[in-house]
Amino acid sequence: MGTEREATMKLRMIPAMCAVALALLCGAASPVIAQVAPPQGQRQAQPPRPPNDQISPQDIQSMFDAMAVMEAEKFVMLTPDQFPIFVQRLKRLQEARSMQFRRHNRALNELRGLANPQSGRGDDASLDAKLKELDTIEVETSAAVAKALEAVDQMLSVRQRARFRLLEDSIEKKKLDFLTKVRRGTL
Repeated sequence: MGTEREATMKLRMIPAMCAVALALLCGAASPVIAQVAPPQGQRQAQPPRPPNDQISPQDIQSMFDAMAVMEAEKFVMLTPDQFPIFVQRLKRLQEARSMQFRRHNRALNELRGLANPQSGRGDDASLDAKLKELDTIEVETSAAVAKALEAVDQMLSVRQRARFRLLEDSIEKKKLDFLTKVRRGTL
């Protein structure tokens, strides 16, 4: 469990991340946005940039996660007492979903390599083992996400839970719209 100081520091980073996310969503994004430097305190901790200084999928997800935090206070109608606890629990939910995505994709990529007839690596036993591992990952990570979502739900009223689900759906639609525009080159 994080300290109050850590929570405060995380909350201070939200406006910068939200500003970038909003700039991207409002169409102000261009190839230049990929060159935006991270905040001073994070330069060392950031992973290396992908080729051509493009924004990584993790960067995009982080921006939309920050947008969810920024919009939640008003849309979910959180009280001032609820907000700091909600942010911590929402971050745990976002981290659980991110872990689920990473572990699932890693296992699928390994399975893809084993299933490729040209690699010659995938005998039936190794394919079966990888499929069982994938099933285990799906069960474990789904349970972690459900537990994190339950923690968020526990602190919200029924109306707030409903509004939170609507907010999540709205953010997901904005993300898909954004990615579609990026692929089309119309952003």
